Amino acid sequence: MRHRNLFAKKKSRIAAWLKVAALFSGVGALGVVIAKVSLPTDPALDRQVELSIREAIAPPDVPLTQQNSVLDQIPGALTAETDDAGSDTAEASEAPDQATTRTVRVQSGDSLSVIFSRLGLSAQEASNVIALGSEAAPLEKMRPGDTLDIQIGADQSLKGINYQIAPNQSLSIARDTDNQLKAHQIVMPVETRLTSAEGRIDSSLYQSAIDAGLSANMVLQLADIFGWKINFLKDVQNGDHFRIVFEEKFVQGKRVQTGHVMAAEFTNAGKVYQAVRYTTPEGTVGYYEPNGASLERGFLRYPVEFSRISSKFSLARLHPIYDKVKPHRGVDFAAPTGTPIHAAGAGKVEFVGWQHGYGKLIKIKHEGGYETVYGHMSRFNDALKTGSTVAMGQTIGFVGMTGDATGPHLHYEFHVNGVYTDPLVAKMPEANPIPSKYRKDFLAQTQSVLDLMAQNSQPTRLNSASAAARVNTD
Repeated sequence: MRHRNLFAKKKSRIAAWLKVAALFSGVGALGVVIAKVSLPTDPALDRQVELSIREAIAPPDVPLTQQNSVLDQIPGALTAETDDAGSDTAEASEAPDQATTRTVRVQSGDSLSVIFSRLGLSAQEASNVIALGSEAAPLEKMRPGDTLDIQIGADQSLKGINYQIAPNQSLSIARDTDNQLKAHQIVMPVETRLTSAEGRIDSSLYQSAIDAGLSANMVLQLADIFGWKINFLKDVQNGDHFRIVFEEKFVQGKRVQTGHVMAAEFTNAGKVYQAVRYTTPEGTVGYYEPNGASLERGFLRYPVEFSRISSKFSLARLHPIYDKVKPHRGVDFAAPTGTPIHAAGAGKVEFVGWQHGYGKLIKIKHEGGYETVYGHMSRFNDALKTGSTVAMGQTIGFVGMTGDATGPHLHYEFHVNGVYTDPLVAKMPEANPIPSKYRKDFLAQTQSVLDLMAQNSQPTRLNSASAAARVNTD
C-alpha cells in the first residue's frame, strides 16, 4: 500500500510539472506579441491579436488556489490524489472501517447524482445529501474543474464529502455519532495585502511583467487600464517602464490568489501615465488619473468579443450576396451565434425590431449627437423596447445572421451627428471625471496607494477593517 501511495504521488507531481511546462511554453511564444513597434497598425488586427492574448494568457491563478487549499489547514480533512486527466481516482485510506477516499474532478454536465452513480453510490445517498438543505447548497453550483473528496465505506455507503468552495471556504459533510449526515461550512479569514512591483521593457511587456512577479491576468489588467492612452500592440518599446500596486490574498499566511490592480504607472516613450482604482459609495468601480480625470471613454470601441473582422467600413465594397459594389457603412465582427452584444455607450433605445437586410436590429441614441446601430442579431434582450434606457456595456442582444448575412456576425455602425463614421478610427468622447461630491472620498481612498507606488516599498498589510471590507466586495 505504501509503495502504491508513493507511486501515485510521484505520478501526480510529474503531471503537475508537465502542466506548468505546457502553460509557459504556450504563452511564452505570445509574449513577444505585446512587444515593440514593428507590428501592424490596423486597429482591427490589433484587436484580434489582443483577443488571442486574452484567450491564451488570462486563466485564473489555478495553481495558487488549489495548492493553498483551506483543506490543508483543517485537522482530519479528507485527502487524496487526483490524476492528470481529471478522472476519479481511488486511494485506500487506513481508516478502521476500510473506507476509501475518492477525489473527483467535476466534468461538464455533472451533478451530484451523476457523480455518485459513477462511483457506485446509490441514488438514495445523493438524496440524503440534497436533503441537508441550504448547508449543502454549494454542491448544486459545482463548476467543471472543481474537485470533491468523497469518502466511501467498505459497504459502499457514503461516509463524508469535502468540497472546496473558495480559497478560504470549504464544505464538510460527515456522519455524526448517530450515523446521520451533517453539513457545515468552514470559512477562514482572508488577509489582503498591498504589494508593489516594477519592471523595464526589454523584449516584451508580457515577459517583463512575468519577470517582475506579475501574473498573466495582471498583464491584461494593466493593458486594459491604459488601453485608451497607449496602444500596447504597437506603441510599447524597449526602455519603457511600469510600476504597479496590487492586492494579494492570504489564508493563514499562505498566498492564495492575487486581486485587483490598485494603482499603476506606465512610462511610454518618456511620457508618464498614472492610474488609481476608485470605488464610489454606490459601488461603481473605475480607474482614474490622480487628479480625478477618467482613463476610460464614453463608448466601447468593440461592442462584442469577436474572432475576426469579416468586413471593414468601406464606401465601395463588393456585396457578398448581391455581387454588386455597394457602400458598407459599418464594421462586421464575426462571432459565434449567441455571443452577447453590448451597448457601446449609455443611451436610449430608438428602434428595436426587424429592418430589411439588417434583420433583427437595435438603434441606440446617445448624448452629444451619437447613434449606434447593431444588426443581424439572433435575438434581443427581452427586457428592451423602444424608449428603454441602457448603460454602457449592458447586454442588448446576441449575435446571429438574420437578414442578408452569409454567416453569424454583428454589423455595427457608429453615427456622429447623422454622419456614418468608421467605428474603428472614430475619436471617442472621454468619460466624465470624478463628481465633485466624491472628490474628498476619492482623495482619501487613493492617496495611500499612490504613496506606496511612489515609494516602491515592501509589501504593506492593510488594516483589518479595510481588508475585511475589500474581501466582502470581491
